[in-house]
Amino acid sequence: VRMCSYAELVADGPQRPKWFVSHWWGESVMEFLMCLEQHSQDRQLSEDDPYWVCAYANNQWDLKCDVFEDPSQSSFRRAMDLSEGTISVLDREAVCYSRIWCCYEVWVSTTQLS
Repeated sequence: VRMCSYAELVADGPQRPKWFVSHWWGESVMEFLMCLEQHSQDRQLSEDDPYWVCAYANNQWDLKCDVFEDPSQSSFRRAMDLSEGTISVLDREAVCYSRIWCCYEVWVSTTQLS
């Protein structure tokens, strides 16, 4: 068993994220994918334009390398800094905005990044 992230397992090499995906894991996978597909169509992205999704980008075997007490040091923040922008996946009940990480990601994306 190779103990790495899913992205490391399937990608040909390192990928710079084009879009950071802010969401919570309570939305349906189908709605999550439909949102990203619509975003990709709206922005006329290619299949080679990578989205950064924590579950796939972070090494789930070793999260201490990705999540820190100071969120500005986390893999989430590093991915936001590298990305062209952030997409916030809004679920039907807007539960994502009751989650502190989602609020942090939106705050960073709208106030801290150029």
